[in-house]
Amino acid sequence: MVLEPDPNVVRELIHRYEALTAPDGPREDPSTPVRIEGIVYTLRVLTGTGDESKALSAARGLVSGPGGGRRP
Repeated sequence: MVLEPDPNVVRELIHRYEALTAPDGPREDPSTPVRIEGIVYTLRVLTGTGDESKALSAARGLVSGPGGGRRP
């Protein structure tokens, strides 16, 4: 049995990551790097990958592929 992460959770993590890493994101906030690190760690765990870019790519695939739509 393989557990699949909830697409809504993954989508929210991607949204938070993109907001924090955007050029106009909260760079001056000292908690930003820690928050980004936590999001990346969670995405790595959810996707079973060990690399930030691979985790983001896999996460985007989870929410854009079949079954990645919003659940009622």
